[in-house]
Amino acid sequence: MIREKSLIKSAEQLAPGIYSLWLYCPRITKQAKPGQFVQIQLSNSYEPFLCRPLSIADTEFNKLRIIFRIRGKGTLLLKDKKPGDELFLLGPLGKPITLSNNKNIILCAGGVGIAPLLFLAKKMPKKNKLQLYFGTKNKSEMILLNKFKPLCKKIFLTTDDGSVGKKGVITDLLNRLSQSDRTTLYAAGPTDMLKNIKVKVSEAYGFLEERMGCGCGICFSCAVKKKDNSFSRVCIDGPVFDLNDIEL
Repeated sequence: MIREKSLIKSAEQLAPGIYSLWLYCPRITKQAKPGQFVQIQLSNSYEPFLCRPLSIADTEFNKLRIIFRIRGKGTLLLKDKKPGDELFLLGPLGKPITLSNNKNIILCAGGVGIAPLLFLAKKMPKKNKLQLYFGTKNKSEMILLNKFKPLCKKIFLTTDDGSVGKKGVITDLLNRLSQSDRTTLYAAGPTDMLKNIKVKVSEAYGFLEERMGCGCGICFSCAVKKKDNSFSRVCIDGPVFDLNDIEL
């Protein structure tokens, strides 16, 4: 875990309410792996008091990328940051994903859940066969598709309003898949989407989003209940969990 002052190299609006920042932070970037996240300190004051946890969406040389949707005071402050501004980062946090090899990989994203799946897709060994299932509210929120097209064998899209792909939610398509013992699923998106994933594959993992305090396992504010009635902390035991092990 490293605390590092980062420099914003670029800032971009990807869609209404969705933003991207590239941050120069070589020490954290060097150690970052798929599935991990960073805690971002938004100001030098006590408002907001807590850092904000955000998934690592990509890395490039000494830079890492975060992508976020406006959800509250913290992300409102973050969207106004400009190239040249500085932010303090704590990371990389969380358990990295153990990458599969020579398997069928299904990536299922809902909304900005697409962000951490990009980093995962780029780091997957080339012997895997990747498919992307991506659902959003409408056409304008179909971000990052140009990044996934060279990485994925097939891409399936849905929108709530039918403006792109099939009309409906992405789990409508996903749950039609038949069982396969050589398929691994990684899903990232709203909790309701993770709850509705019924596809039967050998391994199914979900990226969980929980409110966090410390981000390093001390405060227990991000605890998630497991089916054996024990608890895990999203910040150090996750944020990626076997969907068969946890209660959503």
